[in-house]
Amino acid sequence: MLPGVLIAMPIYEYECNKCGYRFDVMQSFSDPPVKTCRSNGCRGRVRKVISPPAVIFKGSGFHVNDYSRNGKKASSAPKTDTVEKAKEAVESTASDTKCEVQSAK
Repeated sequence: MLPGVLIAMPIYEYECNKCGYRFDVMQSFSDPPVKTCRSNGCRGRVRKVISPPAVIFKGSGFHVNDYSRNGKKASSAPKTDTVEKAKEAVESTASDTKCEVQSAK
């Protein structure tokens, strides 16, 4: 290994089952998982926290955004039928809900 060269290793997040303390550990894939809490005096058992990735691909140019499951190019504008059905649902809910206001005498 060359001096001054950093090796990228994954960062794992752990949470203590006893006190709820969360901490990050940079570990190699071959390192054993952390088993005890690193909070002062706790020493409870910990578990690995699985988090979603921090990268979200938005906009055109990405397969997920440009193509639907059936392989056709997805439209960026909402379908008129869906918008109309949503409006009807809101209007019917609003008409079902009645408020009676009593006037003060």
